[in-house]
Amino acid sequence: MKSMDTVEFLDRLIQTPSPSFHERKAAELSLSYLRQFSFERAWIDAAGNAVASNYAHKKGMRPDLLLFGHLDTIASPMPYWRESDKIHGRGAVDAKSSLAALFSAAGTADVPYRLMVAGVTEEEATTSKGTHHLLTYARPKMAINGEPSNTNGVTVAYKGRMVVECRTHGKASHAGMASENPIERTFEYYAKLREHFPLHKNRFENVILNLTHISAGSQDALNVVPETLDFFIDVRLPPSMKNSEVGNVFRRLAPQGVSVKVHESLPGVETDVNHPLCRSLVGAIRDAGLPPRYVKKHGSADMNVTMHAGIPTIAYGPGDSSLDHTQHEFVLLKDYEMAIGVLKKAAKNLEVYF
Repeated sequence: MKSMDTVEFLDRLIQTPSPSFHERKAAELSLSYLRQFSFERAWIDAAGNAVASNYAHKKGMRPDLLLFGHLDTIASPMPYWRESDKIHGRGAVDAKSSLAALFSAAGTADVPYRLMVAGVTEEEATTSKGTHHLLTYARPKMAINGEPSNTNGVTVAYKGRMVVECRTHGKASHAGMASENPIERTFEYYAKLREHFPLHKNRFENVILNLTHISAGSQDALNVVPETLDFFIDVRLPPSMKNSEVGNVFRRLAPQGVSVKVHESLPGVETDVNHPLCRSLVGAIRDAGLPPRYVKKHGSADMNVTMHAGIPTIAYGPGDSSLDHTQHEFVLLKDYEMAIGVLKKAAKNLEVYF
């Protein structure tokens, strides 16, 4: 395969479909790109991550700095097209442009410390398999997670996430009879939750909950009261709140006949703005002529995983995160190329800390 420049690699990466659990082709393309540089090692690991290091990494060795982003995208496809100044396509924002910027910056960074870069799998799934596996053999001293922050943003915090599965039990009966209706009981429960966690403007310290799936009865039997109703609630909570406490609220407010299970529980995280990671990246953004800003996101990312493992982490990358998971993803090439320069400079700034 002929060598690729930074833009060609990004273009090909966006054109390579890689929904969660199907990242192999994107990993192989990434490995080919990483092998263009003078890394000591480049490989695909057992979780399907594309990994490279500027030293001969062996299990148990600690990279000083890990640059990592995700290979996968959501499963919903969208058209790809290229303009002179931008690329449209699934993953253009979330988060292939950030990942490609990390690869390019790491490949050209001349630093004396141990540097590792990785494209990880299953970030968009509930598993975060790639990052969890990576940490079993490479536990860095600090990390930068590739996620969109509009090129001048330093993401210092993410909310945590809980996925709550509920089942409301009733009594199957003819719709002409007075009965224990699980649909109505679910409405009552959700009203209690909304009273406790009201709708609000997007303040970071508030809990956000949304009903994302509901299933009961059949359109072929509209005269039957269903026996059960199943529903899922996605919950986002700030680092200041414990997942266990919020989970207990869901259980406490559940009326008789409603069962509650918490399937995923990822704590919220926040990095001190005085940490060397923040200072190094802020300085690099200023050197690029941009006004730096700190960002706190209402979603979650693999930064939650690394921070929960005790690894100081921030997130950075090109692209407008309000386009995440939409049919309108695009990245400006000038922002992508500027992000590469910012990351290289940030890596250089970190030399004094290792």
